[in-house]
This record gives sequence, C-alpha cells and structure tokens, in this order.
Amino acid sequence: MQFSPISWRRLAVALLVIPFGLVGGAAIAQDPLASAAGGGLRVVDDALARLGEHRRMLMIAAHPDDEDTFLLTLVERAQHGEAAYLSLSRGDGGQNLIGDELGLGLGLLRSRELDAARRIDGAEQYFTRAYDFGFTRSLDETLERWPREVLLEETMEVVRRHRPQVLVTVFPPTPAAGHGQHQAAGVVAEEIFDLSRRLDDPFPDLGLEPWSIESFYRAAWFRPQQATMRLPLGNLDAFDGRSVFQTALLSRSQHRCQDMGFEQPPGDAENAVTWLAGRGGPDDQDPEAPDLFAGVETRLRAIADTVADLDLRAGLAADLIEIESLASKARLAASPARLDAAVAPLAKIVRILDGALAGLESAEPAAGISHAIALLSEKRDLARRGLASAAGVVADAITDRELVVPGESFDVRTLLWRSGGALGEVSVELESAAGWTVGGLEKTEPGRGFFTARVSDERLATVKVPDEASPDRPYFLDAPRIGDLYDWTGVDAETRTLPFGPPPVQARFRFSIDGATVELVREVVQRRRDQAIGEVRRPLRAVPAFEVELDRPLIVWRTERHQPETVKALIVSHLQEASTAELQVEVPAGWPAVAPLSVSIDAGGRAEVAIEIRPPATLVAGEGELSVALIHGGQRYTERYRPVDYGHVRPTVLPEAAKTSLRVIDLELPSLERVAYVRGATDRTPELLQAVGVPVELVTAEELMVLDLTDVDAVVLGPRAFEVEETLAAANARLLDYARGGGLVLVQYQQYAYSRGAYAPLQLEIRRPHDRITDETSPVRVAAADATLETPNRLGAADWDSWVQERGLYFAGVYDDAWRAPLSLQDPDGEPQRGGLLIAELGEGHYVYTGLAFFRQLPAGVPGAYRLLANLLALAEAD
Repeated sequence: MQFSPISWRRLAVALLVIPFGLVGGAAIAQDPLASAAGGGLRVVDDALARLGEHRRMLMIAAHPDDEDTFLLTLVERAQHGEAAYLSLSRGDGGQNLIGDELGLGLGLLRSRELDAARRIDGAEQYFTRAYDFGFTRSLDETLERWPREVLLEETMEVVRRHRPQVLVTVFPPTPAAGHGQHQAAGVVAEEIFDLSRRLDDPFPDLGLEPWSIESFYRAAWFRPQQATMRLPLGNLDAFDGRSVFQTALLSRSQHRCQDMGFEQPPGDAENAVTWLAGRGGPDDQDPEAPDLFAGVETRLRAIADTVADLDLRAGLAADLIEIESLASKARLAASPARLDAAVAPLAKIVRILDGALAGLESAEPAAGISHAIALLSEKRDLARRGLASAAGVVADAITDRELVVPGESFDVRTLLWRSGGALGEVSVELESAAGWTVGGLEKTEPGRGFFTARVSDERLATVKVPDEASPDRPYFLDAPRIGDLYDWTGVDAETRTLPFGPPPVQARFRFSIDGATVELVREVVQRRRDQAIGEVRRPLRAVPAFEVELDRPLIVWRTERHQPETVKALIVSHLQEASTAELQVEVPAGWPAVAPLSVSIDAGGRAEVAIEIRPPATLVAGEGELSVALIHGGQRYTERYRPVDYGHVRPTVLPEAAKTSLRVIDLELPSLERVAYVRGATDRTPELLQAVGVPVELVTAEELMVLDLTDVDAVVLGPRAFEVEETLAAANARLLDYARGGGLVLVQYQQYAYSRGAYAPLQLEIRRPHDRITDETSPVRVAAADATLETPNRLGAADWDSWVQERGLYFAGVYDDAWRAPLSLQDPDGEPQRGGLLIAELGEGHYVYTGLAFFRQLPAGVPGAYRLLANLLALAEAD
C-alpha cells in the first residue's frame, strides 16, 4: 500500500463497526488457465444485462492497490457496466511481502496481481509508461521524472480507447494525497477531464477520435466530510451470494505482495465519492437513489448519440431500442432449467448488431462513427459469448508443450462442442501475434476410452516457431527504460497501455447458431494432468535454446582480502538433444582473465559451472562487472528468463542478464563468532553479510524460541520480520532478556504491528503517515557524537553517497529520551528526523532499531551501508 493518510485495513474495520459506514469492463469471460467451460447462466445473464446498458467508467490513480475496488465492483457486477482502472505505474518501487522481487520483478508481480483482481471484479486494466521510482512527497519531482506531457498523452489514449462517460480520480492534486505520485495522478485526472471536453483536439497525433467525458468524481477517502454521494455496497449477487462489498475485498486481497489480504464480512456497507464537475451534480441526483451515472443516458440506445449523422443515428437508435427489449425479455425468461430460452433472442441480437455494424462501416466517414463501431463491436462480442453459453458451446485450444524453442514445431488441438445440439458452418483458424507459422487444422476423430469424451469438432494443426523468433517477454521490457519511463518504441498500437501483450497463438472459432455467426477466440495453452491435483494449465511461451544465469548478483571484496571467489553459472538447455557449448567470461579491465570453459549439457537438462574469479594484486575501492555468454552454433546466449510465478497470479517471466556486480569496499568487520538472523520480507541481507565474512546463521522465529543464546553474539531481525514470522511476537520477551543479559538485538524497519505491539524495550512509536527519508541524496549529519559511527569503520560524508531509492522508511516518530539518536536526516523541504537509527543500552547489552533501508542498499553494493551495519554489529563486541 503506497498511500498513507488512510489505510484500507482501517477502512475495512470501520465498515465492520459502523453499518453503512463510509469506505472512504470487461464482461465475464473465460480464464484461459481455467478448465474449459461454457459459462452457464451467469455468463448469459451478464451478457443480457449489459446489452441493455451503456455505463462506462474510468478510474485513475498512481499504483497497483490504489484503486477504489468498491466502485469498480459496483459498476461491473451490480450495474453491469464497463469499468476500467488506469494505474500510472506498475508499482515497481514498493516493497514485497511474499517474495524477493523488487524493482522490475516487483512491477511484473504487481501487474499480474492487478490482472487477478480484475478477473474478480470484472474491470479492465490499463497503464502508462511510468516506472515507479519510489516514494516521494514532491509533486515537482514526480512530474520531472514522469513528464506531464507523457502522462497526459497516454492517459488520453486510454480515455479514447475505453470511452468513459464517468471519470473517477482517487487522489486530490494536493499534498493531502501524501505521495507525490498520488498527487500527480490527481493532477492528470483533473487536466484530462478538461482536455477531453475541449472543442479542438489537443492530441491530434494519437490518431484516435476525441471523446468527451461527461462526469467527474473523486473518491472521498481523503476528505470524507466533502462527500456528496454515498453508494450502497451490501446488495448480493444472485449467482454467488456475495455482496459488492465482499467481492471488492476479494479482489483487493489479490494484492498479496502489498499486505492487502482482507476478510470478507457480510452486512450493509457503503462507499462515498465527491462530485467535482460535469453531470452528476446536485441538480442531477435523486437523493433517494444516488447514482454515479446520474444525468448520463445509460440505456443502450445512448451509443447512437455518438454518431453525428442524423439519419445514421436514428436508424442505429431504432436497432438499439429493439436490442434493449429483446435482452430484457430474454433475461426474465432464462433460467438454469431453460437456458436455451435465451438462444433465439441472443441470436437475433447478434444479427441486428451485424447489420448495424455493416451499415456504419460502409457509411461515409463522419464524426462519432469510429466510437459507435468500437462500442457496438464490444457489444457484439458480448452477445456472441452469451449466445454460445446459452447454446451450451465449449471451445478450447490446447497443446502438450509449455516451452518452445525457435526452430521447433509443435501440435495444437482445438476442441469445439455443443451440449445437446449441432453447430453450423464451423471453421477454425490459428492466429499468431508473434509471427509463428501456423498450419491448417485437420479434423480428427478422438478415440473412445476411459475418461475420453467425444466433441462435435476436434482438429489438429502444427505450429512452427521461426528460427529468428524472440523469446517471450513482457512488451514493455523489449527495450531499456528511458529514465523513469518504459520505452514503447515499436509496440503495436493495440497493445500500448495494456498490462501485457497478446499470447503467441490463439484459435478463432467461427460457427453459426440460429442463423447468427459466432466467433470465439481462445488462447492456446498447455494442458497436462497432475496426478495429485488433476488438470493443470500453463501459458505457452517461447524460450531461447539456452538460458544462462549467475548464482550471485553481487560479490563484495574487502580491500584487505585477496582470496578468489567462486561464482556458479547455471545453464539450462531447452533443446531435445545433448550439446556442447563454450562459456565465455568477461571480467573488468585489470583483473586476471578467465579462460573460456567447455560445457556439456544433456537434452533438456541443466549444467552448473564453477568460475573462479581472482582479484588483482592491488585492490582499490570501486566497482566493476562480471558477465558470461554461452556460445553454441554461432549464437550468444546471455540471459535467464526467471519465472515470476505465484499461485494467485498468471505466471510471467523477468529477463535478467547473466551479470554479477563486483564491488571492492574498505570494510572492517567486528570480531564475532555467531550472528543469528531472522529473515524478513524481500530480505537478501543475511547472504550478503555471510559473503563478506560475517558469521550469520539463519534461524526461524520458532527456532529462536529454543535457541541457546548464550553463545550468540547478536540477533538481527530482518525488515518486517514481525509480519512474516508470526511467532516472533512470542519470542520477543526472550529477545529482550537476551539483550539485558549482554546480547545485541538489531531490528531493521518494521511496520505498525511492531509499534502497536510495544515490542521495543523503550517507548517507540511509528506515526501515521510514517516518517521516512525519500531522497537518497539528501544530507545526513551527525546529531550526536557516538562511537557507533567511529568503530571499526570511521564513517564520513562519502558513506552516504550512492544510496538507492531512499534513505529509509518507518522511522520512529516518537521515542523515549533514553534512546541514542546519533543521526539527523532530512528530505528537501522536510523536517529533520532523528528516528532512523536508535540505540539503547539495555542492562548489559544493546538494542537497536533502524529504519535505514539496508534491504535495498546491501544488494546494490552501497559501501556506506555495509560499513554502518558492520559498526552496529560491533556493539556486540562492546557487550
């Protein structure tokens, strides 16, 4: 969660305590990684409801998990509209509670979590090119790193693609929003509303017809006293029995890496918004029935109003009025026992939409026609899916491969089945967005046997991956970033702003039902049987013939050490035959060269190669880089495609170069024999300390409860350890006794649970919003002389150079005078803060709390962070 004035957890508690308290699309479609199914009554009912409605909303905020999920769910699930969320960034700069991804990897995970959330609440998802560079309080810094003109142009592109009548901004464009990126989202939303309503086209180069937004609201989280409308969330979905409130919290709980899991209690609840401009103001609202779309024509016929030509508009309106009537009557008639009652009306709706689209597409170009065509095409797709579900049609496209290599061929099987009926004029085609060669689909007859079902139409085709095909990767990682913007150069216009690009291969099914032509598109996925859990589906993706990675992203040498270090190269082969390749190793200039190594790899196997790296005779503080390349068949392989794969999200890959940073640091270590370390969230610190010679032993909170601490020099708790190790609270009293008896307890940043639990030995409170230093270049001064800053490393101004993203976070805001606070840190235009490093003498030992972001600095090889942490560990010597 990246905004601080109010927390989702507090909002949820408020909803539980106070009935009707202030809480401050996409139609239902098949998940390609779920087992094939027709959809049933839910899909039919949803389609019929949407075929009578024209409600479109766009929400704008800065990060994944910033969205007002309640509004999205309300519009999608209760009002059968089309809601969408535009997140300016992918949340790359946050923390990670469930894994070790940070930066690009975290952005991928959070993008997939948004996908997972949207599958539950039904909304669509969009992004701009902005890369989340981390927390800042400054709007000016945000708009310097995310240029205003870029944000506006890409937001306008989303507006013209989604075509919302209603715009909702989550954040105000003021410091009340806290995060500078939140403020920027508020600024963009205000400007985009005004720009959309201009008579001229402020963005002619987009090549998209202008679209005017009718209503503008803001979520009432930050200024609840200014709320102008309260929207009930307690109504139940007839299909799953959940309220809008419950479904919204289920959606929000997909943001697992951001600690966003929520209970889903039943009961009355409501959400609140503030009207800002356009329609929906007091004159438009019915006090007894508040509506986000008040003053907006929301019947299907409103689509005709987009067309300027009066004759075309009148004819289209008549068609849409007929569709409204057909859909309304069919929705009342359809039931689980009479699902087929919707077939004839839906088939007629498809035929009407076919005719309307044909008329518009053949008409002379005129204002609004492009919007009408897009909106009607969306409704036709919806009607086709509803018709297929009503008729009991199931379509699927599968292969037995998950990974394919350039130059390989593989089989694809398509399956089409209608329960209790026949299909007319069936055709199936394979389409490849990646440019793969697809063969013709030949009809086959499935054999009858145990657990084998017959389908109406089964076909088999061969797909060839071109020799020059690129490995599958997210489209926004095809080119290096330009500052804090992803580079979309060359990205297809239909892919820009989407979470991810299209799958490599899809099957397009065409058939007729009651004289209506239906098209269904299915992604080709791997389907396999897992003996324990049953059917497993995985997305198909191209991989290089070989992947290569190094086991250590960073090696730190102390200037006094000259021993060689061993790096392991892991090589993965995706070829079907054994092979031999050469591993070339590049080291910095002046370092002893490493001769090429021969590598033998089994078919589809792995090989591990130890590479000995020797430093030069004279070690001088500085940095360099080690890289490797595998040479096979004249090709160079230099990357590993690391899966970002969790059970709640669709898997994707993060391409990483096979490189290791080499850092030489002037670092003295205290004389310690045993340091117990409880790992925290996204915490690679223990391995990095071990690598420079600190005798770290990883322990769990449970082990800490019984560990003999008499021969432990220090106990270190990783960031957010009190959250990720639930039993750590029970061990806290033992830790305090250990410190009083002469030990050292060093606690890295914790969140509010630590402060609320009073786990520190002296008063220590973390304020809301928490104190932090966001500018990694901000000055640091010694506020009070302290031996900790002098031994064994004499710290100076240079030790605060090269820090990344931030100085620290979750500083103590209020603390007892008995704490020593040797450092004063200050953001530009901020107040000095001394709660980032607190040291307490506790009995015979010491207790340290620090919000300094060691979890970011040590992996980045920041010398001063290593030196300061070594000095803090040296308190154990004093004990």
